[in-house]
Amino acid sequence: IIPVRVLNLTNNLLVRNDYLDNRIFKYNWYPKTYRIKGTDYLSATGTITNVQIPSSEEVSKALSTNDLFTKTISNFQAILLKSSQSEIEKSFKPKDVQSNGVRYKLIIKPIKGPSGTTEYIIAMTSLQPLNEAFEIMQSYYTYMIAFIFLLILLVAFYYSKKIAKPLLRVNQATKKIASLQFSETLPVTSKDEIGTLSHNINKLSETLQSYIAKLKQDIEKERQLEHTRKQFIAGVSHELKTPLSIMQSCISILKDGVASHKKDHYFAAMEKEVVKMDRLIINMLELAKLESGTYKLEIDRFFVHESISYICKTLAMAMQKKQLQLTLELFPAEVIGNEARIEQVITNFVTNAIHHTPIGEKIYISMTEEKEKVRISVENKGAFIPEEDLDKVWDRFYRGDPARNRSEGGTGLGLAISKNILELHHSRYGVKNTKDGVCFYFYLKKAE
Repeated sequence: IIPVRVLNLTNNLLVRNDYLDNRIFKYNWYPKTYRIKGTDYLSATGTITNVQIPSSEEVSKALSTNDLFTKTISNFQAILLKSSQSEIEKSFKPKDVQSNGVRYKLIIKPIKGPSGTTEYIIAMTSLQPLNEAFEIMQSYYTYMIAFIFLLILLVAFYYSKKIAKPLLRVNQATKKIASLQFSETLPVTSKDEIGTLSHNINKLSETLQSYIAKLKQDIEKERQLEHTRKQFIAGVSHELKTPLSIMQSCISILKDGVASHKKDHYFAAMEKEVVKMDRLIINMLELAKLESGTYKLEIDRFFVHESISYICKTLAMAMQKKQLQLTLELFPAEVIGNEARIEQVITNFVTNAIHHTPIGEKIYISMTEEKEKVRISVENKGAFIPEEDLDKVWDRFYRGDPARNRSEGGTGLGLAISKNILELHHSRYGVKNTKDGVCFYFYLKKAE
């Protein structure tokens, strides 16, 4: 092999294909194969610049100074001359040789020369740099293993935290759900199994919260119904005690024949007490129905001033008995509500005013317009309610003067019934002492 120097050449280069196969030349082009006179050539276009090839003198000098390489060439020449073809082919296998404690890699390859003769390439390189590098690597194995182990721990810790963090949140959220706390919502940041699980837990929490809220409402309604039943029984027992006692006394007197000339009087008294008990039971049932939480009003439009006028006409006889003066300040107004129930409220207010107004005094019934609502007021003169009792007037069986109310037929349930009716209408209501008496009022929404 005669080295050739090539500098700054830009041209199409033809190189024998078998040279390339034997790694004589290295190239960075995209070659094309040509066949010329039975020999394969590669054509490649590119630029070869500043190729450094040693001179023949330097090569000869390097070869002569390496005894092992010179000896190897001599030995190979001897094999070519004396050995069989099979022995020659065995020498083509890469070998490891050693001299002065240094290992070498020896490679012998046959090639075809330009004239068709067989030529041989003999290459030998020292493995000492590789050995030294391998020894250095061995000294660093411990550190490398420790570093890789630490790196694995860090990566495992990072991914375990990344995977375990949402699971810990799921665990915390499920614990709160188990203790009926539904305030925490899991963030859904991915579409994998953990994201799906978080989404399903959020849906489960919302569903459980809605069902538990509904269950609480049902329990509260049931508790309220039970409380209403207990109050109804207690109220009826208490209120029926007096009329039953009166009726029992009348029956005893009639049975013993004492004051037989007053028989009609005692029968009339018992009939009156029966009427009171009937009215009391009806009012108690009415109040229990309103307080049950299950009663629903049918809302409609009606003219409230017409209802007030009608009620005043029906109660005119009761006012005349006490010589009461009625003053009305009304105007046409259509409102929204249940007409029958509102008439019941107005009747209770006016009846209450009649009962508590001294003989010869005045009652004022007025309507005023306030933005989208109408205020209805019933004021009676000559009587006051103690300030500490103003909030108690809406309680069942409240009486400022029990003796007088019983004698006049009051049950003590009218204002309690009115309160429940107005609350079902979501109406604002109240009572206050005025300069000359007491005023009861409530509001209704105007119809558009």
